[in-house]
Amino acid sequence: MKLVLSLNKKEYLYDYVSMGIEIFVLGGKYSLHSPYTFSLDEISEIIEKYPQCLFYVTMNALYDQHELKEIEDYIQSLNDIHVKGIIFQDFGILQIVKENDYNFDMMYSPETLNTNACTLNTLKGYGITSAFVSKVIPVEEQLFIQKEVQIPLMIQAHGVEYIAATKRELLSNYQEASQLSFDISKKENLIIQAHQSSYQFHIYEDRRGTHIFSHTRLYTLDLLNQLCDFDYWYIETLMMKDEEAIEIASLYSDALKSYKNGSYNKDIKEYMHLLYCLNTPLDRGFLFDQTVYKLEDMRKMDNEKHK
Repeated sequence: MKLVLSLNKKEYLYDYVSMGIEIFVLGGKYSLHSPYTFSLDEISEIIEKYPQCLFYVTMNALYDQHELKEIEDYIQSLNDIHVKGIIFQDFGILQIVKENDYNFDMMYSPETLNTNACTLNTLKGYGITSAFVSKVIPVEEQLFIQKEVQIPLMIQAHGVEYIAATKRELLSNYQEASQLSFDISKKENLIIQAHQSSYQFHIYEDRRGTHIFSHTRLYTLDLLNQLCDFDYWYIETLMMKDEEAIEIASLYSDALKSYKNGSYNKDIKEYMHLLYCLNTPLDRGFLFDQTVYKLEDMRKMDNEKHK
């Protein structure tokens, strides 16, 4: 297993590399919900400065027809500066790569759709070379997929979780209808909460629509014994302050080193103590939840939480 980090600032890249992290995900011009958007010049500069590392660029939106020509030119530029791979969900991206015979690692990341090994093994024949496992299925199903699939798999180790997205400008429409004034583009500024619910979510709007993420951070720091057979362990730094991102990267890097040298079971209590000291909202996401709930089950769960 290797640790992968979504890069929040290039100024901290030296620190992350010093921790032993060698694989990074970069947001670019055509990325969806990235912690930072790097220009092609910045990506090229980063790759030249850290030739020992592997860099993936996210092109994980669903694109309109009129964008495809510019996207094709952009992918050619990524190839020219030797980007390792592209993280995508629109099959138009895969088609462009295949038609031009580029040698990217094509990591398929459709947010919620990779829920079984048959799908991924079939898509391997179409040029997909690695994939994200769906984050909304239980860990036991993720582990079963890992055993059956024929390509490298990435799972989310830590960070906010994708909940929903739409190309509609929901916040702009709400702002106009309510005649309220607020900044809709700051990723960490706005929180929504359903009536009579304790759950909170981040919401923001950009040129690609409206995006909703969990307010809490998924954490798996103490689950490495279960998850060790996956190929990649991914830290999502979206919504994190700089200090939190560095601390989380350090903790997970140390935990992985500890696992490899055989001291993880002894060291994990200290790592978890340090994680809790960060005072960020944590939860297990969907790792230990059923895939489908009955209404009476949901009511029972809510009652238990409010006791």
